[in-house]
Amino acid sequence: MEKLCGDDTAALATFSQMCAEQGLLQQRPGLKEGDVSDGINDKTTLLRFLQARKMNHTDALEQFQKATKFHADKKALPLYDLISVDDYEHTRKLYPHWTGRRDKRGLPITMIDAAHLNHAAMVEWRKTRTITPSSPDGPAPSADMAQRALVFHDGLTRFILPLCTAMTDRPDPSVPVTNSVYLVEASSISLKQAWDLKDFAQDVSWILATCYPETIDRIFVCNVSSYITTIWGVLKKFVDPVTAEKIVFLKSNDVSPTLEKYIDPENIPSQLGGRFTFTNGMLPDLDTGIRNALHWTTPSDGSGTGSLPPGPIKWVQDEGGRREAVATGSVGGLQRTEKVAVLGS
Repeated sequence: MEKLCGDDTAALATFSQMCAEQGLLQQRPGLKEGDVSDGINDKTTLLRFLQARKMNHTDALEQFQKATKFHADKKALPLYDLISVDDYEHTRKLYPHWTGRRDKRGLPITMIDAAHLNHAAMVEWRKTRTITPSSPDGPAPSADMAQRALVFHDGLTRFILPLCTAMTDRPDPSVPVTNSVYLVEASSISLKQAWDLKDFAQDVSWILATCYPETIDRIFVCNVSSYITTIWGVLKKFVDPVTAEKIVFLKSNDVSPTLEKYIDPENIPSQLGGRFTFTNGMLPDLDTGIRNALHWTTPSDGSGTGSLPPGPIKWVQDEGGRREAVATGSVGGLQRTEKVAVLGS
């Protein structure tokens, strides 16, 4: 999340032109009228791919084409509107998920408690690798592991990062928010669990590195044991090298002093020494700045406003140019299109 110098601005313009010539900037099949391109093929997304390849246009184009094809083959965009909300929420428990809070720079904070990545969870996850997905022609199609992972992480790039970018209560609102801070509560990880996680780590690492480059700022692995070196020796070979470089291992005595450099205590989970109550798989508990920046609508179920519903959420631009947060996905086999909030005035 840095301001671009003149050379980088020129490089982005060149890369954008190259993508346009390849037809990569056209509206993607699966998007509906009003859906914005954020997180799909907007300039911020192009910049992430370019930065991931050290501003090399040719390499960045190759990766962007690969990611676009994988998305298309897996029908990720139509599935974002159709996936079962239950499947989406089950997937949330498996990956670092947004707490609803931000760090001192305005980056979203995601977290996972590794205790929940146990053998039973991995058995269920492996079952989703062998699912034969149904075509997304109707509500709630079946989705395999890669599709669920794509839809879930699209939630970061399509909804969360644009939302945090729109917030003006951060040090430099003119700079887009392009990545997030990852927190991992790792006190429970054993060598046996690490070995059981190797397939999971390999698959997830490939999807993140290929389709979501430069979305990770740092990964703080907290409350690590004295044998973390041995555990990391097992997992490291299955993790993308660029991602591996962003990992910071913290023993229990170092967690609070380190995290407080980057995150206010009220936004640090209590398991890591802060005052924020985090439960693995929880929905985002939005900070005051974000809650106040959104004009909330009254949900059809009559629940209170000021909080996000389960399932995927996307940004839609209305006729007046305002951005609306719309809950998608399927509930009980019926597709959902429900306005949650409006951004700005």
